[in-house]
Amino acid sequence: MLVLKLLLSLLTLLPTDARWQRIETDQHISFLFPNNVQKLQRKTNGIPSYIYQTKDLTCVFGVVCSDFSNQKISFSDPNHALAIYEQLKKGSVDMETAILKNEQTVPYENMLIKEIEYSIIKDKYEMTYFKRFIFRNNKVYQVTIGAKTRHFDILKEEREIFFNSFLFTCLLYTSDA
Repeated sequence: MLVLKLLLSLLTLLPTDARWQRIETDQHISFLFPNNVQKLQRKTNGIPSYIYQTKDLTCVFGVVCSDFSNQKISFSDPNHALAIYEQLKKGSVDMETAILKNEQTVPYENMLIKEIEYSIIKDKYEMTYFKRFIFRNNKVYQVTIGAKTRHFDILKEEREIFFNSFLFTCLLYTSDA
């Protein structure tokens, strides 16, 4: 156990972003992951979602891109986006052990970005997660990073790299009308 803690401590001294690789998606977004990506595709209630996930020694990472274009809602109406956000937030923290620790709006022009921090008990360990919900055009991007709460310092470092790595390949904001 001591050797594992020592190795984890030494990993934090390495240049962190040197091992990250850019993931390009067909969903008009790219981001950095610390290693190989696993890609999945799902369809729920007629809404296609594309899931990208990976993990490293400490953290788990996930990006879900859901396309609401075929739905009769428009995210240019903030009430629609907020209603979907409330449903997605509830789905994230709707378990017996979940504790919502923080909720905020991330300032950004032409997009609604909400962020939550929450913890859950999983396999007898407390886990902390940061999750961003990005509403752009008629797509929702759910961006998640989590780790055991005892590794909170590493989680915060990797969160900064991960969340700050997001780029949209279509830079122009278009109306949903």
